[in-house]
Amino acid sequence: MKNILFFLCILSCVSISPSCHAETNGYKIFGEVTTVDNQTVKGYITWGNRQMYWTDIFHADKLNNPYAHYFKNSGVQFINNTMQSSTPPTHVFICRFGNIKSIRQNTYNRVELQVKDGNIIDLTKGKHLDIGVSLNVYSPSEGNTNIHWEKISKIEFMEADQPDNRLHDVPITGIVKTSQGIYKGIITWNNDKRTQNALLDGMTSGGKNSVPFHSIRQITKGNNACKVVLKEGQELEMWGSNDVNNQNRGILVSMPNIGTVYIPWKNFEMFEAVGLNEVRMLSYNDFTAPKRLSGSVKMKNGQTQQGILVFDLDEAMNFEILDGSNDNISYAIPFKYVKSIEPKNYKYSFITLTNNGALSLGDKEDVDARNSGLLIFSPNETPVYVPWKEVGQITFQN
Repeated sequence: MKNILFFLCILSCVSISPSCHAETNGYKIFGEVTTVDNQTVKGYITWGNRQMYWTDIFHADKLNNPYAHYFKNSGVQFINNTMQSSTPPTHVFICRFGNIKSIRQNTYNRVELQVKDGNIIDLTKGKHLDIGVSLNVYSPSEGNTNIHWEKISKIEFMEADQPDNRLHDVPITGIVKTSQGIYKGIITWNNDKRTQNALLDGMTSGGKNSVPFHSIRQITKGNNACKVVLKEGQELEMWGSNDVNNQNRGILVSMPNIGTVYIPWKNFEMFEAVGLNEVRMLSYNDFTAPKRLSGSVKMKNGQTQQGILVFDLDEAMNFEILDGSNDNISYAIPFKYVKSIEPKNYKYSFITLTNNGALSLGDKEDVDARNSGLLIFSPNETPVYVPWKEVGQITFQN
């Protein structure tokens, strides 16, 4: 699709400044954990043995929809788990770890999450894995401390004030070429390999082989195998492992100033490594206090409403995430990077980004006919409800 290619060209050509935080590892999650024994452990946090960077995404279910009371006895019908309901659905809460100020446990499956403006959101685990996991906290002076979830009282996030010289936590960074275009950022390979010391496994003509990602320059997909080019120039044909064949679970690319893209193996074509200083890594202080969504909504009848917006009767802040897919590739884009949304039909919406990139997204409630619509709050007026089917275009004020 032409618009998809335009979006991806923007991604591949954008100039990215070297990060001033790369040398200090300020891009890693850092904080202080208070335990039920009233002990505190401060350092670099690995969340559930997987998430370790501020741009990683936290998922949980919201306990309720705070805007439901506007529709009591209104007669408006919503789609809730494929069923018609007079109550707006309760959605998933999604944000990047850099947007979180603290997390406090209420029960094993429920937490109070505080964002950087001080607001507290009550969340429950649902089907997600980010509540209930163990944390590993690394301090240069104390080493590694593993803390089980039931022992945690509170986690407070903050800018790193200690150096971290561990090489094994340096992320894989590179360019991924796909059937739709090019993405550049932090790479998760095969759903679980994230760091330079992670091993790419497979069979070669010499038998089983495992190659660390810090030695790899390029990976090109072949017929149920891959050609791997090492930085020293050696070329390997690798097969027989889900790292390099059609059983691969996909590739995640986190683009710090745009969002996250999940690429199924069928869409993957080539990976090329780039230096950490070629990706604009974000520190905790780069995540500023959130703002309310605001802007204008042009209806299909030509009328326009302006004010504070609640999108899909759910997302109200600019750090929350717009979800959608195209050709099996899934996107998660913070609203602060979204310029406008134009519904095109029952399945797709056309999205314009603040960097002037553009793409069509569908197959998710945020961007298709299942969207619950918008509330528009104008000063000193009763909020206006606009059903999704009446929306012509939403333009955000960033």
